[in-house]
Amino acid sequence: MSKKIILIAEDEPYIGEVLKAMVNELGDFDVLEASDAGELADMARKARPDLIITDVIMPDNDAYHALAELKKDPEFKDIPVIFESALMSDRAVFEAMAPEGPS
Repeated sequence: MSKKIILIAEDEPYIGEVLKAMVNELGDFDVLEASDAGELADMARKARPDLIITDVIMPDNDAYHALAELKKDPEFKDIPVIFESALMSDRAVFEAMAPEGPS
């Protein structure tokens, strides 16, 4: 049986390491890491992860919109996604996830 693949997308290295450690505590997974939304989309297309854990806002684009594009493809529509954010403001998170993007 092959390991489940979890893709973690986080632009802050420390937070990415914390997330990776948490995932590794839960079991034996293949953990892939992306540092921006473009890399997230590319890695998801190549690796076909079983789960994506992603920061909402990243330097090149927000992950919500990158994943919305990816999930238009039926092959990716059922991959579960967990959004996380180190932002202190709920408003900033909601604005980033709005259809028109951050204001």
